[in-house]
Amino acid sequence: MPDEIELDFQSALRVAGISIPEDRYAIMLEAYRSWRALATVLDAPAPYAWEPAAAPHLVRSPGR
Repeated sequence: MPDEIELDFQSALRVAGISIPEDRYAIMLEAYRSWRALATVLDAPAPYAWEPAAAPHLVRSPGR
């Protein structure tokens, strides 16, 4: 029995009117699973502490 992601994939193909050759179906399904995993990671907000700090702007000291 297909899992939920496979059913989503099949539904997306039907809605878009796309047909995939039988020999490419497993590869495309794995790509869809990978894309969903990436979208899940990108959807989760990162804590501010994880973001890189801005590079310091070194200002030349005024001449005396």
